[in-house]
Amino acid sequence: MSNSLAVGEANASLNDGDGIPNIDEATPETVPDTVVVTARRRVENLDDVPLAVSAIGGRTLDVQRLDRLSDYAAKLPNFTAFQQNPRVSSLLIRGLGGNASSDGSESGVGLIVDNVFLSYVGFSWLDFVDLESVQIARGPQGTLLGKNTTIGAVIITTQKPSFKEQGTLSVTLGNDERRTVRANVSGPLIEDKLAGRLTLYADTSDGWIQNAATSDRYLNVNRYGIRGQLLFKGGESFENRLIIERYETEEWNNFYPPTVDVNTFANGAPRPNSWTNRLISRFGYTPSFDRRTNANLDTQEEIRQRIQGVSNEFSLEVGDHTLTSITAWRSFWFRPKNDSDSTPFPIYRAGYDVDVEQWSQELRLASPQGKKLEYQVGLYALRNDITSDLRLSFFRDGSKFFLGAAVPSVAIDGVTSSQLGKTLVNSVAGFGQLTWNISDRAILTSGLRYTKESREASNTATRSGGVDLVGPLAALAPARTAVAPIFTVADKVDGDSWSWLVNPSYKLTDDTLLYASVSYGEKSGAANLGATPGQPVITKPEKSLSYEVGTRTSFLDGRGKLALNAYLNDIEDFQGNQQDPTAVTPRVFLANVGDIRLKGVEFEGSFDVTPSLRASFSGAYNDARYTNYRNAPPPVEFTYPGGPLSVDYTGKRLPNVPLWSGQLSLDYDRDVGPGTAVFAYINERWRSRTRQANPISNYLIQEAYGVLNAGVGVRWEDGKYTLQGWIKNALDEDYATGSGSPSGAAPGISILGDPRQYGLTLTVRSW
Repeated sequence: MSNSLAVGEANASLNDGDGIPNIDEATPETVPDTVVVTARRRVENLDDVPLAVSAIGGRTLDVQRLDRLSDYAAKLPNFTAFQQNPRVSSLLIRGLGGNASSDGSESGVGLIVDNVFLSYVGFSWLDFVDLESVQIARGPQGTLLGKNTTIGAVIITTQKPSFKEQGTLSVTLGNDERRTVRANVSGPLIEDKLAGRLTLYADTSDGWIQNAATSDRYLNVNRYGIRGQLLFKGGESFENRLIIERYETEEWNNFYPPTVDVNTFANGAPRPNSWTNRLISRFGYTPSFDRRTNANLDTQEEIRQRIQGVSNEFSLEVGDHTLTSITAWRSFWFRPKNDSDSTPFPIYRAGYDVDVEQWSQELRLASPQGKKLEYQVGLYALRNDITSDLRLSFFRDGSKFFLGAAVPSVAIDGVTSSQLGKTLVNSVAGFGQLTWNISDRAILTSGLRYTKESREASNTATRSGGVDLVGPLAALAPARTAVAPIFTVADKVDGDSWSWLVNPSYKLTDDTLLYASVSYGEKSGAANLGATPGQPVITKPEKSLSYEVGTRTSFLDGRGKLALNAYLNDIEDFQGNQQDPTAVTPRVFLANVGDIRLKGVEFEGSFDVTPSLRASFSGAYNDARYTNYRNAPPPVEFTYPGGPLSVDYTGKRLPNVPLWSGQLSLDYDRDVGPGTAVFAYINERWRSRTRQANPISNYLIQEAYGVLNAGVGVRWEDGKYTLQGWIKNALDEDYATGSGSPSGAAPGISILGDPRQYGLTLTVRSW
């Protein structure tokens, strides 16, 4: 699969078939069961689209409370996301694409919301509500729209303003004092000319982790959002959509419980300076590794985050062609205050203050549909300005922990270190895609993209505070410098790249489609905003070559549907995070981490057991391995004196990429009286055993696990009222979506999956 996916007015899922072609004309009870996409700039049945693409329609998103990107893994094959907080977030297709915590790196998986490519992964940190659809496209992207990516894209489309008056109010009460209110109202402002839509939400809950030191409750919810839209129509030939939005959170979502530590080296020798042994020998404190009960932090504060954005999209009929323009601005603001020592002692606090501003402009010209040759050409420009300031504040016990019990506290007490990373990216591109309708059954699509980018990056380390180390205290200066160094590194790179695809397809029968694709894409060198002297400030480009073959078929008069896709994807100079196991303070930096090969099979399907009961399923076998990674940093257990300076991971499977994954769902919806219906669903998703540590280690292994979600409800008065009970992670599975490896002064940590959640939701619609 290599086409970018442009979501149109009618979208749905092979999983659930609940597309909403036009909410102005359909209530939830009258939504047609038609699966259509517009991936080739034309509305067509998903069964006819030669792409490895999956989707979830708006109705399923709403009914099954799939509110965040991490929830979509319950329905989409070979996709996952972990989102502990706005900066520690990743979108993963086939196990890759993330780079959480690397502010200077674009994700290999693009996020496109209302046709705007969002370059920074933190933009994904919000509740996506009032949606029309969510779709994922697998493989290199860029020849059809937006920014080029190497792994795939997630495309989210919100509901447009309506020229019919309508409104929805939804209220949820749940465990842990969960309180959620969502509302939207839409209607004409000038008849047949101008319509508006206003969407608001507020979501709050107590946290489910109790902090022993302060009684604060961590991993809570406290977020708000507002989105306003105006839709102007100038007859049949012109349409303009303006969106203004703002989202805010202030949450205790920066808790990563200690899960394991390495207290013995791989050669059997003790490791006296491990996090655990430092606490025992220097503080007389034995930490707990029970990750649901071991929160005991004295300097933790809430993370504050804000996202704002404005976009304007217009389409104009120029003869028999269509010209589309998308202009957008978006900003991200993030301020954490983390207790980074994970103890009740005043040792140190660390966090990245992040500011992002993005400007983009896209122009596309599309030919008329139904011709022998159909084409689209476009131009894309992006300016991205990112500041990432790693701030470390050292307290009274910092010297004892980092430098030893004999070192006076004045060595680093009161010292603040700043590593100010900056990057500025200017990118311009031209792209085009051509579809040759060879016959009624044979189609050949090809595409090409040329991108030219300029990237500047720097990292400047300074320090302030603390007593002056003069006279007898001057001997402590080297210790202060080791913990809080001073340096400046900088670089600038200008480069260009090509992306392309070839995508033939053939309709074997009226019900069976065969397709193949070969595609190539590049992601420019990323800014290593954590670079120190001697490290590359800008990495090498990441290059991806993907081969795919697939089929889509339906049977039993459309009651059953099945899609299969096989892929082989070679990625050269993959950009990923590395952890320095020897650093005095814990440090993660970005680097090219070798070459990778992905190979596997994806499948999804559905079967209408009865008119009221549908079974759906999806799954993937995904073998992700390093094909060349001979100089990898060793895990901390191999950092003993005389140990290896590097290790060879060639042939090893990548961390945190399950070999097997899948989901199974049952959806029931039945009329039980005039204007009244009952509905229910149950969904189980499953992932096989994975090693989560990076560098690869025998520590931090997540065993296979499954998460069960379910719900039941009733609609009455033709859908005006809906009452639903729901439960997520019904069996209260204890699992981690990701981990951080042990280092010189930190334990191995976990990013926890959500525990059992349940509640009642009442929705009132006005049509």
